[in-house]
Amino acid sequence: MVLSLLYRLSGLSPFLGETDAETMNFIVNCSWDFDADTFEGLSEEAKDFVSRLLVKEKSCRMSATQCLKHEWLNNLPAKASKSKVRLKSQLLLQKYMAQRKWKKHFYVVAAANRLRKFPTCP
Repeated sequence: MVLSLLYRLSGLSPFLGETDAETMNFIVNCSWDFDADTFEGLSEEAKDFVSRLLVKEKSCRMSATQCLKHEWLNNLPAKASKSKVRLKSQLLLQKYMAQRKWKKHFYVVAAANRLRKFPTCP
């Protein structure tokens, strides 16, 4: 799961070696690094989060509770606005509000069309 997160963040594995055997050796020995060029877009908080999960000894890794309390996962709306990124929840809310507004206008037009069908009084 951690490697999946890294692939999404950078597109590469920190265990990547010159050959498959070297890569496997890095994985088995839990020997890795954040290559400066490849991982330059990652924040220090993100690197710290991943580093605390890529620990060979299971008892030394962060627990799920500790992960949720990690600085990288806290105060996301402020971080998103600071970097001018919109959170998925914000985008979904905007989409929902647009659909709701569209439906409201649709119902108004449909009601007006039904009213036009009623005979008018002489």
